[in-house]
Amino acid sequence: MLGLVSALERLKVGFIGCGGIASAHAERLKGVKEVHMVAFADAAEDRAKLFSSEYGGRPYKDWREMLDKENLNIVYICLPPFAHTDEVMVAAEKGIHVFIEKPIALDMDLAKQMVRAVEKSGVKSQVGYNCRFGYAVEETKRLIQNGEAGDAGLFLGLYWCHFMRWDWWKDRSKSGGQVVEQSTHVYDIARYLCGEVDVVYGQMNRKFWNDSPDITIEDLSSATFKFKSGALGAITATLWGAYGQWWLRWHLVTKNYTIESRDTNTLTLYSTSPPQKTVTVYEERDAYLLEAKDLVKAILEDKSTRTPIEEGAKTLEFTLAAVKSMETGKPAVLPLG
Repeated sequence: MLGLVSALERLKVGFIGCGGIASAHAERLKGVKEVHMVAFADAAEDRAKLFSSEYGGRPYKDWREMLDKENLNIVYICLPPFAHTDEVMVAAEKGIHVFIEKPIALDMDLAKQMVRAVEKSGVKSQVGYNCRFGYAVEETKRLIQNGEAGDAGLFLGLYWCHFMRWDWWKDRSKSGGQVVEQSTHVYDIARYLCGEVDVVYGQMNRKFWNDSPDITIEDLSSATFKFKSGALGAITATLWGAYGQWWLRWHLVTKNYTIESRDTNTLTLYSTSPPQKTVTVYEERDAYLLEAKDLVKAILEDKSTRTPIEEGAKTLEFTLAAVKSMETGKPAVLPLG
């Protein structure tokens, strides 16, 4: 039976998957006084042992055994997309709150199972769309919600990097490709700020990363789309961007501002009416830390998180629709059938 956890009691956290992204989360959690990392599971048991030696707690090879033996309050699911099976469902049935990295799945059937399990159990959930906690996105959301920005009309986003992983990531059947696994962050920002999408049309290609026959993902993509509000949007992505740089940038045209975000925590507002006025605002933030604290607060205060699992499912559907259009050459209508 679920209940509120006393603020004096540290929430017990376990990890499923002990790779690079798990390390990013564990490094933040070790400084959150309300939690205590007690267990780590990874099919490569040496990695679980390494995390245990670094952060304390017990190592496991089998995550099911970990969930059976440990009295966890939160489980962090940090697996590659293709490895997601029933972790969310098993955890939710046991009353364990869930953090899951994006994308939550590679198909909507599994995503919907996850959403149903979380809703049925009443556990809290958070999906790793950490950009929602960046100052640029949060401040823009506030300006839209309080009416200062006025209606949103046009969103333009890009995710440009010079990058290739030589493991499961280069295989579309395992990662979903750049749109689904990586530039999904920009697709999520578009949804978060402007609402749901009606229709999307896209194109993709692989033009530069052709030195290995094992690469099956796109290195170029573009998508245009229409929101239910009538606003329009476009997102481009590439794996052949400027070497050594990582561009996650977006612009938003609203009634009263043209808004520019060149990094997670910097926002520039341009007035759309005279007199001409430009204001740049900035706040240093650790978005990974903030999304962790948001989940902890939701559990202790019985509130919703900023990115519950149903939000992860909606952004997944948006990216899957974009890929469907890119593959068929025809517009894709949401929701997907």
